[in-house]
Amino acid sequence: MDSADDTGQTVELMDIVAICRPKYKDRPQIAKIVQKTRSGYSVHWMTGSYSGPWTVAKKRDGRKKVPWVDSIKESDIIYKKISLTSGQKLTNKVAQTLRALYAAKDGSKS
Repeated sequence: MDSADDTGQTVELMDIVAICRPKYKDRPQIAKIVQKTRSGYSVHWMTGSYSGPWTVAKKRDGRKKVPWVDSIKESDIIYKKISLTSGQKLTNKVAQTLRALYAAKDGSKS
């Protein structure tokens, strides 16, 4: 685990990553990698907040609720290898880093 070089990290199955999608930019976008695909990865979206616990997001499929699966490109990932606390929360350091990353992304396209 070498966290000094963020860009060189490979994404592995079940890793939790932060993603940047403009339409959801008002909140952190965190997902768990479930499969590698030709164009990137399949992910289960997670739901939570900077200060609250994170769980896998569910959506309705008929009568049952199933994990919200999406496909992302490698380039959508802005932060890799997020580790949640035992309470399933972001650490303060990660939360601050993500806020800064999203703010930078937001400012870069104006």
